[in-house]
Amino acid sequence: MYRIQSCFRLFQTPLPGEKVEHVKEFVYLGSLFTNDGKHDRDIERKVNAGNNVNGALLANMNTKSVSRPARLAIHNGVLMPTLVYGSES
Repeated sequence: MYRIQSCFRLFQTPLPGEKVEHVKEFVYLGSLFTNDGKHDRDIERKVNAGNNVNGALLANMNTKSVSRPARLAIHNGVLMPTLVYGSES
């Protein structure tokens, strides 16, 4: 069974045997959709996710035993995808 959510009450589309749950916000494909249509909370959520990843990696990234190319690879392979996931929507 699929879970169907909507933030907008623009129109009612009858779905056979399905109820549409109207919610204030939900996440779909990495983007936060809100009933007011603003992107502030989505951007804040993505920045917080990036900060969490950065905090988790900080101890390893600040050691001299990790080479600069390795740190760059971690930055480009882990941190940047976390920040930009879903940003094209």
